[in-house]
Amino acid sequence: MGSEFLVALAEATLATSLAVFAVLALRRPLRRLAGARLAYTAWAAVPLAGMAVLLPTAPAATATLALVPSPLRLAAMDASLVVQQAGAASPWPALWLAGAVATALVFATRQWRFHRQLRTRDANGDDDGAPLGPAVIGLWRPRLVLPADFTRRYSPEEQALVLEHERQHLRRGDLPAQALCSLLRCLLWFNPLLHLASVRFRLDQELACDAAVLARHPDARRRYGEVMLKTQLADFGLPLGCHWQSSHPLKERIAMLKLPLPSAGRARVASALIAASMALATFAAWAVQPVATPAPPLQVVTDQDVLTKPKYPAAAAADGVGGLLVLELLVGEDGVPRDVKVKYAKPEGVFDAAAVEAARQWRFNAGRNGNHGDKVEGWVSVQVKFTPPEPGAAEAPEA
Repeated sequence: MGSEFLVALAEATLATSLAVFAVLALRRPLRRLAGARLAYTAWAAVPLAGMAVLLPTAPAATATLALVPSPLRLAAMDASLVVQQAGAASPWPALWLAGAVATALVFATRQWRFHRQLRTRDANGDDDGAPLGPAVIGLWRPRLVLPADFTRRYSPEEQALVLEHERQHLRRGDLPAQALCSLLRCLLWFNPLLHLASVRFRLDQELACDAAVLARHPDARRRYGEVMLKTQLADFGLPLGCHWQSSHPLKERIAMLKLPLPSAGRARVASALIAASMALATFAAWAVQPVATPAPPLQVVTDQDVLTKPKYPAAAAADGVGGLLVLELLVGEDGVPRDVKVKYAKPEGVFDAAAVEAARQWRFNAGRNGNHGDKVEGWVSVQVKFTPPEPGAAEAPEA
């Protein structure tokens, strides 16, 4: 379980990192070619790549039988076996979970502090020198936050542009996009590239919102630039909130105001190319995964199988030591075991040799689907229990 988890986590990390590198390399050319809105859309490739590698892989092109769980395998998982497996579990899933929870707590603390400052501002009726807006916050119930001096700082025309900017965030679904970004940073908290890329993601989000405002107010470029100069705020680092942050390079945002908006035809062509590229990249991330080759089917032990009891080790019998083992055997078409594996042993190394030696002498009916069906090669799971013999008795282990 631990190894499978680490493999899935490594695949998702690699896929999202490659997608981040691609977006960082293409965001500026895309912005010049197709505009800021489509360049911002390219960031969707990052979560798509991460989800693609977690999808089930393509099945191998071979005919296989369905997996049939063995009742003996389930019976072997008694209380002692469960406790032993829990104690030997990999620590990495727990470490990953602790990091994800810690990152989520950091984000929640930032959000809570902003809301606390907002409540204090509402109670006092003054920003106390630290304006808390303009911004939109919240996911389920979005709220528009304006500075206390909003009507004094901005002219009526500037107020309309500020409100349009924040409304565009809501119309475009920027808050859910930020929530997805924060979730991805929590899940892959150990990847510094994601945290660094989130800053560029926020910038592209603001540039796209600026472009949407200018598309509705094409004659207000100069006034919109003046609004930017008046709205320089501290960086609250909100994981769920769109606000005019000082970390956004003002020079780059104002420079975008000078660029003409792409024509409708170019925007449509660029949108189709970006959509096709993301679909191809997502499919490639899924397709390059190793094909899952099905293991031989797990078979069911029948009454016609011949399972001789293993010899009880003399030292263990003398000490009154008992044990439990789970063996998995690869049984050929002739019913003869070709491979024997000890999947679980408690205590370890005491009864393994005796159980394996006896298992190699076992003979199986090799009939599939119970006592009937074609004879095929497959795995068989068998529980072997060693019960200490009572004094004067010659009790053998149970298989």
